[in-house]
Amino acid sequence: MTNLNYKPINLLAFNFAGFACISIVVFLSSTQPFFITEVIGIKQNEKIGSVIGTLGFFDELVAIVTAPLLGTLTDKMNRIPKFPFSGSRITQSLSLFLVAFSLLGYSRFSSSVRDLLVFRCIFAVGVTACMSMVTVTLNELTNSDFRFQKFIFWKHHDYLPIEDSESSKKNGKYAALIGISTGLGAIFAVSMFLTLPVRLIDRYPLLDMKSSLKLSYSMIATYGVVCGTILFVALYDHKRANRQAISLEAGVYEPELPLPFPIPTEESYFELLSTGLQMSKSNSEIQLSYIGAFVARSTTVATAVFIPLLVYNFYYDKGNCDSDFPSKSTCYDGYVFSAILTGVAQTVALVSSPFWAWIIDSDRFGKHKSLFLAAALGLFGNYGLCLFTSNTPDKYDPRTATCFIMVGFIGLSQIGIIITSMSLLSGLNKDPNMGSLSGLYSLSGGLGILILTKFGGMWSDNWILGPFFILGTFNLLLLIACLLAIRESKKSHHTLLRVR
Repeated sequence: MTNLNYKPINLLAFNFAGFACISIVVFLSSTQPFFITEVIGIKQNEKIGSVIGTLGFFDELVAIVTAPLLGTLTDKMNRIPKFPFSGSRITQSLSLFLVAFSLLGYSRFSSSVRDLLVFRCIFAVGVTACMSMVTVTLNELTNSDFRFQKFIFWKHHDYLPIEDSESSKKNGKYAALIGISTGLGAIFAVSMFLTLPVRLIDRYPLLDMKSSLKLSYSMIATYGVVCGTILFVALYDHKRANRQAISLEAGVYEPELPLPFPIPTEESYFELLSTGLQMSKSNSEIQLSYIGAFVARSTTVATAVFIPLLVYNFYYDKGNCDSDFPSKSTCYDGYVFSAILTGVAQTVALVSSPFWAWIIDSDRFGKHKSLFLAAALGLFGNYGLCLFTSNTPDKYDPRTATCFIMVGFIGLSQIGIIITSMSLLSGLNKDPNMGSLSGLYSLSGGLGILILTKFGGMWSDNWILGPFFILGTFNLLLLIACLLAIRESKKSHHTLLRVR
């Protein structure tokens, strides 16, 4: 059944959710080391890295546990006939209020690592709720009557013809939009939020760094509240929108008119969770999207954590950053180059999003082949980084053109896998269990992060390129899964032709 009356403002809100959430995540991740040292008072020689690692570990552990539970809660809200709002609208808008509360806790109520751990776990629940709903809201958009012509006829779009069901499944362009929005959110955070403490000190000279950081966290918390309010007002609500569509067609407005589709038989919370698990076991498309999520999130960690580590180790060996008389210029050059190399991956990812949208929606290419191509690029980039950037196992130079090229391939693969795996899951027919499926999708991604962080981090102590070899192997496994899916799809196609 098609979601009716999907408006341009709903599309804007769908993309704004990813923008807002990622911008806050980047702010917290990037400023946390400074917050720990300046506000909590832990110094570099007191193993600040261990503190950051502990916070990150519990963050991801909470995300893994809560993702399927939050997704199923969304399904449960959709199953209650008298509940006035759709589950995705409530979950995604309230998630940013939860994120804002955690930032306020950082700013006003944290004086120890234990306090930070509590509020970081709350932050993880909020971010998980927001990002888990992306595939749910993408599914709503995919199965809606939205067309881009509605932007032209903003006030007169209620009766634009609905696209046929086959074309509506071509949601690569919608998945690419959310990829672009999250990328822009990260860039916005880097350019606006990360410089906020310094700009506050410049404007108010009486502020020290500690006070400036606490004030910055409070300001970003306010930003989270504003964003959550915007989402509550503007996000698509299939219950409300379909009732309005029926009212318009009937020429009257009756909020209590029945929905244009039957409410599924009410199931308990755990029955809904079990149904999502059973669907995952029996549907190869869902399984492939989960593998894609696993590899995509692992690649995100590689670009955000292990590329800077790669650069740091090179400059550490070249200079004396940890000596009693460190070379300031050498360390500074390392920080700058780390940002440049990471920026290459993110820029390639952002610029290539329209390309992935085009081939995903292409009749000659499609989702399976697109995911295969993304996995092949990731395989080449990661293994290439391991093979071509070092003359000996313990010597390498990340400043070479080859390293830039391989990192570019990793960024290209990252966005391709993200967009395609999201497109696979959200392209399913409108399903009342999409929340639980989306939660399991996020769980798969979280497992990828934990595994690569743990084993890649351990291996990097002996071989700095070890995490990229592990990630290349992940891409190889995804490539094999895509080959099997393409083969199975061809068999199904030939069987259908013989039946006809």
